[in-house]
Amino acid sequence: MDKDRIRELSNSLAVAERRRKETQRLSGVGFWELDHMTGALYWSEEIFTIYGLNSEALSPDYEIFLNLIYDEDRDLVHKTYQDSVKFKTEYSLRYRIKAAGSVKWIEAKGVTLYDEQDQAERSIGTAKDITEIVDAQQQIEHLAYHDALTDLPNRKFFSDRLNAAVELASRDRTNIAVMFIDLDDFKLINDRHGHAVGDEVLISVAHRLQSIVGPNDFFARIGGDEFAGVLVNIQDAEINEAVHHVKRAIEGLYVTQVSTFEITASIGVTMYPKDNVDPEVLLRHSDQAMYQAKEHGKSQMRFFDTEKRQRRLSKRDLQRAIATAIRNDEFVLYYQPKINLSDGILAGAEALLRWFRDGHPYSPMDVITAIQDTDLEWELDNWVIKKALRQSKIFRECSIEGPFSVNINPKTIEAQNFPNQLRSLFADAGVSGKTLELEILEVSSIKNFERTNDLLQQCKALGIRVSLDDFGTGYSSLTHFHALPIDVLKIDKRFIKHLNSDAKSLALVKSILAIAQAHKINVVAEGVESYGVASILKNLGCASGQGYAFAKPMSEADYLLWVQNWSPTKFQERLNTYKCNQVAM
Repeated sequence: MDKDRIRELSNSLAVAERRRKETQRLSGVGFWELDHMTGALYWSEEIFTIYGLNSEALSPDYEIFLNLIYDEDRDLVHKTYQDSVKFKTEYSLRYRIKAAGSVKWIEAKGVTLYDEQDQAERSIGTAKDITEIVDAQQQIEHLAYHDALTDLPNRKFFSDRLNAAVELASRDRTNIAVMFIDLDDFKLINDRHGHAVGDEVLISVAHRLQSIVGPNDFFARIGGDEFAGVLVNIQDAEINEAVHHVKRAIEGLYVTQVSTFEITASIGVTMYPKDNVDPEVLLRHSDQAMYQAKEHGKSQMRFFDTEKRQRRLSKRDLQRAIATAIRNDEFVLYYQPKINLSDGILAGAEALLRWFRDGHPYSPMDVITAIQDTDLEWELDNWVIKKALRQSKIFRECSIEGPFSVNINPKTIEAQNFPNQLRSLFADAGVSGKTLELEILEVSSIKNFERTNDLLQQCKALGIRVSLDDFGTGYSSLTHFHALPIDVLKIDKRFIKHLNSDAKSLALVKSILAIAQAHKINVVAEGVESYGVASILKNLGCASGQGYAFAKPMSEADYLLWVQNWSPTKFQERLNTYKCNQVAM
């Protein structure tokens, strides 16, 4: 081989090596290599940087590396590497290290190469600092189970803890008290002084509850001005004083930036196992007792009467009315548009259930609660999908494209023939699968994720998109995101509402968007109530928005008219007038 050719190959090799090093540097990925024959260990400069070590003062050393690892993680890391060499497998794991006085999360991958005699020749691997990603994931997981305003456990967390408390009480033959707490006339504070002042009061209530909570007791915020609590291992003779202790802690003067308020509370209580029902029914019974307390005035407390079942009877009446409404086509769908924030073009719409009974609107949440765990859940979901598909054909004839998203119960998806049912509905309506988007509600109630994943994959094969609703709440979190074939994440409106004034909400939304972008998932922000918030979302890279800033949910006829009058150009002009300087971007 001539000298020019050798020089050319040497230059090419040098360029390739520089390219590799620059790629590692830019990506923040460190590289290491161990020669099993000589014992020589190589660390790239990025490895030293990640581990917080000085490459000029130290040589690569496996013992130094092991000593950096958290005690709880060290054996796992060492064993994983040894097993990889022994069983000739690749490995990937996460562990914590102590670096420069801080904790870092590391994602490591590695593999061993073998010679012709099947002896270990070289082990190679990578390490990456993923601390920011893990911190964001932990923050999202925390917010998924805690109320964003008060940091108390939320309804989902409360439900899980209540289930565990009931199991323990049943096993140990002890009592628990379930309390439902409602602040009297709290709505007047919001109406007269604004939600910011009301929020101050709610935060103070949460602090007072946290100050008196016992080691095994717990409180949660489960609604606007509604709190719930559980007192465990409590005797009948103690319960009155215990609940009054909670009541005294809550009630009294609350000083805010604008005024001082005298707060009282109504409390409903039920006792397990005297009220021997499922945990979710215990909460409902304490809620009913709270309403009985309110009927006797403010600052009252009442126990649930286990001998009365009036509410159950009314629930059965409501279920019968719902069944009749499905058969008689009494329900209607309202449509709320989704807007592409980059150009203002319509990005589909969400179909929302409405029921006008005796000329008055009936709460969709009351409908959902009444039919929970009954066959009516499937019947109503089936009606909604069928209606949405038929109306989508009318929209398409008016040059209005979807997709149109519908809220769907996981139990409906888990039906084995669900994909086949959808095929039939598409055929009957004369539309394709891309018309429909399934928004999965209360995904945490899914019993078998593997089966649900398979069924959703079959749905996606029909052209359907799958959306994870209320992302960031207890119903929908990272665990579910990784377990299902998701196309779209919908950020819950409670994190969007104060995006231009609350740094905590902004940080969470940024984290969700970063995770979604890393997985090439579209994001829709719910509850966009102002163009100022829409502008922030656009600058953060959020694909679409939905909310009263653009349009409220509308009837089929009103939606048709709205689309005809919608102007993407005017949307962009209006959006451009807002400067996103309310919060640090």
